[in-house]
Amino acid sequence: MRYIEVNLSFNTPSRWNDIFIAFLSDLGYDSFHETDDGLRAYIKSDNFSVEQIDDILKNIQTDVSYSYKLLENINWNAKWESDFKPVIIDKSCGIRASFHNPLDVEYEIVITPKMSFGTGHHATTSGMMRAMMNINFCNKNVLDMGCGTSVLAILASKLGANHVTAIDIDEWAFTNSKENLLLNQIKNVDVKQGASNLISGTYDVILANINRNVLIEDMFVYSKALSEDGILLLSGFYTYDLDIINQKANENMLKLESHASRDNWVTAKFLKRI
Repeated sequence: MRYIEVNLSFNTPSRWNDIFIAFLSDLGYDSFHETDDGLRAYIKSDNFSVEQIDDILKNIQTDVSYSYKLLENINWNAKWESDFKPVIIDKSCGIRASFHNPLDVEYEIVITPKMSFGTGHHATTSGMMRAMMNINFCNKNVLDMGCGTSVLAILASKLGANHVTAIDIDEWAFTNSKENLLLNQIKNVDVKQGASNLISGTYDVILANINRNVLIEDMFVYSKALSEDGILLLSGFYTYDLDIINQKANENMLKLESHASRDNWVTAKFLKRI
């Protein structure tokens, strides 16, 4: 499969990179590389559309220039391995690849850095992990919805969860999750490929780092699957989306307990109150 590389340049990359990653991820772009002046994004050539990029730019109030080119076949695994760097979160949790030296942290997670979302570098993943460190997972049943690499599922297991179900619609994520569970010798995580229709049973904690539209659409399903006084931890949306997320949560017996933001991305903790 050949890929298109889109090279975007901004006046203030630190402000716009995360925003464009979110927009382009929704369009099927599956890998990104931040540069000094912006972002390089990659998509399968069959899925590329100039019109989609132009539509995004029409609604962005900043100077953006972009170019694109068709790439020769690339060994993507080798590329991701060369780009991937270890991540330390609050000095207690670390994420590395198998080719890195061990990290001096209490909770170490080893992943194979392929195309699945969830390496800890993005503010949503690190925000979820920070929030998880303040949740009691001991003997809890947990759902990791939109699991990506299953890094959150693995952390939940290491924090004492009884059983974790990890679900993602993407085949890359499903395969990569299986590999990462083996790397970390995790045996109490069940990975499934699909959408929210696969959710069954009752959970004490539900983790969902997806995007605003999916979170809103599936809020009823999350609430239905959550035990009374259970915790719903959400990320994948911006600070200006918190009100609409909170409104939808309230409609489904979910009360906002706390939230934090980083780089304009929110992590929000809800409790189910009947």
